[in-house]
Amino acid sequence: MNTEYRTIDGATFTAATPTDLMTQLRASSFTPHADLVEYCLATARACKMQTGEQHRKWPPAALVEDMIASGLITITPQP
Repeated sequence: MNTEYRTIDGATFTAATPTDLMTQLRASSFTPHADLVEYCLATARACKMQTGEQHRKWPPAALVEDMIASGLITITPQP
């Protein structure tokens, strides 16, 4: 089942898994890193700078969960 996510800047992504979401975010990044692991590490650092809260770096499911908890990503309710 796909889930629709919205970032704080208003972008929407539809993803089947948290890894799929992070892969899409990486592909849309202005500075995509060499691989998903590097991208997740950089994203966790950026999230900490934005919110002051620690975000787990890996696996993608943990990072997405932390991003949702801190309000950086929301899940769009399905009708």
